[in-house]
Amino acid sequence: MARFTDVEERVESPSERRVRYFLAVMFFLQTICTAIPFIQGPVEVEGETVYRTITAFNFLVNPGGYGNIGGIPLAVVGAILVIFPVVAFFFCVLDSKSKKKFFVSGACAVICAVVITFSFASYISIGAVITLVLNVICLFMSSQGVMATSARMRNQAK
Repeated sequence: MARFTDVEERVESPSERRVRYFLAVMFFLQTICTAIPFIQGPVEVEGETVYRTITAFNFLVNPGGYGNIGGIPLAVVGAILVIFPVVAFFFCVLDSKSKKKFFVSGACAVICAVVITFSFASYISIGAVITLVLNVICLFMSSQGVMATSARMRNQAK
C-alpha cells in the first residue's frame, strides 16, 4: 500500500542515459543526412529526361512546385524522412523517465528504413545508405534501451 501512496521518482540508470544520448545523436545525424543526396538518376522534367540528384529535403519542399499528382507521394516520402527523425530526436532528448522514447525511436527507425528501401529502388544514393545504416543502429540501440529500462524496473521492484 505504501508503494502507491508515496511518490517515488523514477530515476533513469546510467546505461539508459547513455543509450538515450546515443539515440539522440544518431537521430540528429539522420536529420543532417536529409541534405545529402538520397537518389541519383533520371528524372523527367518538362518532357525531357534529366540526370539529377535529389535530397530528402527536396522531396518535402519541391522548389519547382508540384505540377502533377505524381509529386504528392514523393512529398509524403520526404515528410516521413525529414519529420520522423526530428520527432524521435525530441523524444530521446526530452523523455527521461519512461521507456516510450525507445519504442518511438524504434518505430521511427523501422518506418524510415522501410520507406527508403521500397521507395527508391535502384536509384539509391549515399544519403539513403547512411540513413539506412543509422536506422539499423538506432533500432538495435532502442532494443538495448528497452532492456536497460526493464532491468531497472525489475531492480526497483525488489
